[in-house]
Amino acid sequence: MRLSAFAALLLAAPVVAQPVAEPTDSTAIAFIKAEATERGQVMDHATWMTDVHGARLTGSEALDRAQEWAVDRFRSWGVSAELEPWGTFGRGWKSDRMAMSARVSGPDVASQSFPLTAAPKAWSPSTGRASGELVVIDIDDDTLDPATLDVRGKVVLMGSLSDVARGLEPLAQRRDEHELLELANAGLAMTRGAQRRYSPEVLARYRARAARTQAVLTGEPLAILTPSGTGGSGAVRAMQAAVPEGQATGAGGRAAPWTAGVETVAQFAVLDEHANRLIRLAEAGQSVTIDLDYAATFTDEEVVEDNVIAEIPGTDLADEIVIVGGHFDSWHSGSGATDNAAGSAVTMEAARILKAFYDARGEGPRRTIRFALWTGEEQGLWGSRGYVSEHFAPTPGYGEPPTDVLPGHANVSAYYNMDNGSGRFRGVYMQSNEAVRPIFRAWLDAFDDSTAQTLTISNTGGTDHLSFDNVGIPGFQFLQDPLAYFAKTWHTHMDVYDHLDPDDMEQAAAMMATFAHHTAERAEKLPRKAMPDLAGN
Repeated sequence: MRLSAFAALLLAAPVVAQPVAEPTDSTAIAFIKAEATERGQVMDHATWMTDVHGARLTGSEALDRAQEWAVDRFRSWGVSAELEPWGTFGRGWKSDRMAMSARVSGPDVASQSFPLTAAPKAWSPSTGRASGELVVIDIDDDTLDPATLDVRGKVVLMGSLSDVARGLEPLAQRRDEHELLELANAGLAMTRGAQRRYSPEVLARYRARAARTQAVLTGEPLAILTPSGTGGSGAVRAMQAAVPEGQATGAGGRAAPWTAGVETVAQFAVLDEHANRLIRLAEAGQSVTIDLDYAATFTDEEVVEDNVIAEIPGTDLADEIVIVGGHFDSWHSGSGATDNAAGSAVTMEAARILKAFYDARGEGPRRTIRFALWTGEEQGLWGSRGYVSEHFAPTPGYGEPPTDVLPGHANVSAYYNMDNGSGRFRGVYMQSNEAVRPIFRAWLDAFDDSTAQTLTISNTGGTDHLSFDNVGIPGFQFLQDPLAYFAKTWHTHMDVYDHLDPDDMEQAAAMMATFAHHTAERAEKLPRKAMPDLAGN
C-alpha cells in the first residue's frame, strides 16, 4: 500500500512532546459550588466566632472558648480536630470598662464637655476613675528635646492633626480590571534576603522620634492618647500598648506588654476627628481635662497557646499533606470579623464541603488535607511559625532562615491562606513561584468564575503563608477584593459581623475547597522554589 505524501511527511517529522494538560475534576467542582451556595454554612460559622465568642485576643479566655467551639464543630462533621500547643505566649488581658470624655474651659467661653470615641490599646493597665490635664506633643517635631518633656500625671496626646477624608470616595472597593491587569503583569517580586535600606538621615529621625516616645512612656503620665489613623472612616484602630525600653524580655526575645512583669502606662487610640478637636483646642489656648473610667484585667502570667488543627486523612498518598488555613486570633476592640473570622470561617467551611464530597464519593482524598486555625498571628505569626518549626523546619525567629530541615518538610505539597477580609477571591499571589502558573491557570479555568482569573507573580506579606514560604514550602495567599478592609475594619472597633460579605465568602469557601482538592489529587506535589540556605551557611 502506498503512503500519501502528507502521511510520509508526518512519519519523517521529528516527534515533539506536547505538554500534558493539568487534569481537573469537573464533578468535584460542581459538587463544591453547590454545597457552598445551596447548603452553605459559612456565615453561621462567622456568627459564632464574632457575635457569640467576640474578640479573640491571643492569651485570652475568649480565644480559648472559641477554639473549643471550633474543635467541636469540626468533629460534628466527622472531621478529626484537636488543639495543638505551639508554645508559651505570656499573660492574658481583657478590657472590662471604658469611658472617656473631655472637659473644656477657657477665658470668654462657656465650660463644656463631650464624649471621646476611643479604645484602649491591648495590655494597657487600669486607670480607674481619674482625670488629668491634656498635653499635646507632636512626636514628629524634631525641635523637641526629650529631656524637657514634663508629662507626670497628665494625659498626653501624642500626634498631630490627621487628614480626614471628606467622603467623596466610597470606602468599600472592588479591584477593577486595570488593577488586576497590573498585578497579572507584575515583574518578579523582591528576592529572598533583599532588604529595604534607609538613609542615615531617615534613621537619625527615627531614633530621635523613638527617644521622644520613650521620654513620654517613662515620664509617669496618667495616660497616653494617639490619633487612630483611620482617615475619617469613623473607626478607631487599636492594637497593642507600647512599653518602656530596658525591661525583661519574654517569648520572641523582646519586651512586650504581654510579657510577665513588664510595666507600661495606659494607652488609648482616639477617633481622628476627636483627636483633631483636642489638638485645635490646645492650639487655641483652651484648658482641656480628660476624664477616664477604665478598668482591665490581666490573667495567667504564662499562657500556653494552641492552634486548632483538623484533617481529612488521605488514601494512597496519606503521608503527603495539603494545608489550608487562616488565623483565628484577633484584636480586641471589635469582634475580629474581617480579620480574621472571615478566613477562619472559610477554612472551616472548606473542610465541611470537602468532607461532604468525599463521603458522597465514597473515597477520601489521595493526600491528607489539614485545616489550620492559627493563633498569635497578630503578635508575629507565632502560631504558624511554631507549627512549621515543630513539624517541618525550625526557625529561630520571624523571617529568619531555618536552622534545619525535618523529614516532614518534603511531604507538604502546599499551604493556602486567607487573611485579607471577606472579599471574594480574584486569583492567587504566586509568591515568586512561576512554576505553579500553568497548574493554577488550569484550576481557575475549571472553576469558571470570570471574576477570579488573576495570577500574579508578586509576593504579599504580613500573614501566615510566610511561615511556610520562609522555609521553602509552597505557601500562597489568595488575592481578594479589599471591600472596606484597610479603609475601615482592619484592627478597628468596626471589625464586626455586619462588614462581612456573604456571597463573597461563599465563593471563597468554594475556591479554597477546589484548590485543596486538586492539590490533594494531582499526581505530583506542587513544584517548589529553591530551598533557602540554612542559618549559618
